[in-house]
Amino acid sequence: MISRSLTMTTTRLFTISVLGCALWMPLAANASDINCDINFNHDLIVSENSLEVRDEGKVLYRFDDHNLLVDGKTVDLSSQQYNSMVAFQSQFYDQMPATMAVIEEALAVAGVAVDAVVEHLSQMDIDMSMLEGFMDELSQSITEHIQQDDGSYRLVSGDFDNFGVGYEGELEQQIEAAVSQSIGSIMMQMGSAMVNGEGETFASQMEAFGERMETMSAQIEQEVAQRERSLEQDANQLCMNWQELDKLEQEMQKQIPELKAFDLIQSSDNELAYRWMW
Repeated sequence: MISRSLTMTTTRLFTISVLGCALWMPLAANASDINCDINFNHDLIVSENSLEVRDEGKVLYRFDDHNLLVDGKTVDLSSQQYNSMVAFQSQFYDQMPATMAVIEEALAVAGVAVDAVVEHLSQMDIDMSMLEGFMDELSQSITEHIQQDDGSYRLVSGDFDNFGVGYEGELEQQIEAAVSQSIGSIMMQMGSAMVNGEGETFASQMEAFGERMETMSAQIEQEVAQRERSLEQDANQLCMNWQELDKLEQEMQKQIPELKAFDLIQSSDNELAYRWMW
């Protein structure tokens, strides 16, 4: 019973340490002054010539072919209202490629960290094959979810938070599963070290393991630092663009009262937080 408890505790500590190394760089910006949330209150589909806003499958409003439908009813637009609607729809669409580029780069940076973790743990005779290609699959899944075959983009309210929770949770499960499968060899390595006089106690072995994790984290930091700085600059610019789009939506709502009830974009001040991706 004690042995099983010790094994479970070791597995958990090992997983937490590794997960911290894998996620530290992509999440490092959270510890700085960066603090910007971009939230979508409704679901939407935007293309080069149309914008459709939904809530739980119900179409709230749709702008397409010079026509605006709100709750299924046509709204006659003046030339000024029409120009405001076109500006919002077109700029929203133009914003999406840059948004996807930042998301993909953030995943790529995280992928570098995950690959480094896999390499280091593999050197400790821990089978990490289940994590091979994990980030590529995640990136493809997110891209396919947002980018549609017809060239339009689909965003669901809460998507970015959900991606973050799903990614971190699945990564933790994968690492814990790998460590659980290999915990026997880890314990044998520690036991052998103690028998050979390389470590006096289990606690000292765990301390040595902690130092090894810190070294791994420092190496990962060096590998991704330059890309992370570039990503931060792109993300900050992206956030400012979304904030401008939020202001454009507010102006459009003033000109078209029928849209006031459907505030799509909510943004805070300052810069973009990486939790938007994670």
